[in-house]
Amino acid sequence: MKLGSSISSGQQMTFSEAEIRELSDIIGFIYETVLDEDIWPKVLELVCRFVRGKASRIYWRDGSRPDSETFYSWGFDPNFLQIYTKKYLSLNPIYPASIFINPGEIFSASDLVPVHEFQASRFFREWVAPQGFFDAAIFNIQRHKTGAAAFTIITDKDYGLVDHELRARLKLLVPHLQRAALIGREVGRHRLRSGSLEAALNQIEAGVFILDATGRPVWTNQVANTLLAHGDLVRNSVLGLGLAGPSADRLLRESLAAPLERPENLLTPTPALIKMKDSEGIEWLGYLMRLLPQSQTQVAFDQVGRSAHAALFVRRVEPATASGVEAAAKLYALTSAEARVLQATLEFDTVAKMADALGVAPSTVKTHLSSIFGKTGASRRATLVKSVMSLQR
Repeated sequence: MKLGSSISSGQQMTFSEAEIRELSDIIGFIYETVLDEDIWPKVLELVCRFVRGKASRIYWRDGSRPDSETFYSWGFDPNFLQIYTKKYLSLNPIYPASIFINPGEIFSASDLVPVHEFQASRFFREWVAPQGFFDAAIFNIQRHKTGAAAFTIITDKDYGLVDHELRARLKLLVPHLQRAALIGREVGRHRLRSGSLEAALNQIEAGVFILDATGRPVWTNQVANTLLAHGDLVRNSVLGLGLAGPSADRLLRESLAAPLERPENLLTPTPALIKMKDSEGIEWLGYLMRLLPQSQTQVAFDQVGRSAHAALFVRRVEPATASGVEAAAKLYALTSAEARVLQATLEFDTVAKMADALGVAPSTVKTHLSSIFGKTGASRRATLVKSVMSLQR
C-alpha cells in the first residue's frame, strides 16, 4: 500500500508501509531524547537514512562573532568538526544569512548562496569536498538574539543538491525534532541537579501540564499552577485544559485527538509551536509532546501524573532581537554574500583584513561593498557602520 504526502510545488510523493513504520519508529526515538540525550547521535543516524542524507548535526551559531558549538552529530569526521570551529567557521558563506531564517523553515545552502559561488569558496574546497559532502538542508530550531540553534542534514556528491524529496521527508520530522530539542532543553539541564523528574519539572521556567487522554491535567508544576490561577492564558474547563485564543485551543484539541498509530497522522504533522497571547498582549508558546505508549518517556511521565497521555510545556516567548546586520539585510534586500561583507565591516578596518577573514579576494569584497553602498545610499564605510548600529538600536 502507498500513502501520499503533499509537498511544495503541488508535487505528491508516496511512502510504502515499511517507510511509514520506519517514520513511526524514528519519531518514537526522537521523543526518547527528552529524557536520554545520549541517543541523539542514533536519532541523527536514523533521520539521515530516512531522508537519504550523509551526515547530520545539531549546533548553535552566533552570527555576530565567530562562535559555534556542536551539541550532537553523526557522520562527521571528528577532526573536521574540530578544525571547523577553529579555522573554517568564518569562511562558511551561508552565515550570517542562515540565522535570519524563521525557526522551522527548511532551507538549503544552495538557496542562500549560488552553487557555483559556494563550490568556489575556500570553505567548500577545504572542508566540505574533502569529506565527500555537497549540499545541506537546514532548519533553525530556535533563535537566540544574534544566534540560532539549528539542525542540518548534509548530502554527498552522489545525491547532489537538496531536492524536493529530501525536503518533503525532512518536513515530516521537523516539528518532532523541534519539539524534542526545545523540551529537552527545558528538562535536561535541570535533571542534572535533581534526583527525580518531578523535582526537575518544578525547577524549570515553563509551565508543565501532564494531560490524560481527554486533555485534563493530571499533574502540573508550580509555574503551571500559577498560570491556571491567573486564568487568562490557560484554564480548566469541562472539556479539559483550555488555551487562550480559538486557534491555539483548536490546535491543542486536534493534536490530542489524532491517533498516533494512523499513518495519515504521521504524514500531516501538527505545528511544533502553539502560539498564544495573554490579556496583556504578551506572547507565549506551547510545546505539546504526545507520549508514545510503553516508551521510556511515557513511563517516566506516567509516574509523575497517572494516565499521562501528553505533556504540554508553556513559556513566554524569548524575544530574538535582530542584529543591525539582519535588519539591514532585510531592509535593503542584501544577498547572503553582501550580508557577510556587511558583518565584516563591523569587525575589521581594512578591505585586506575583511578579505582574509572571509576567504575571498579583496576585489570581491570591494564589489560587494560597492553594491551595499548602492542599496543603502551610504557613501563611506563610516556612514554605513553608523547606519547599521542605528538599526540595531
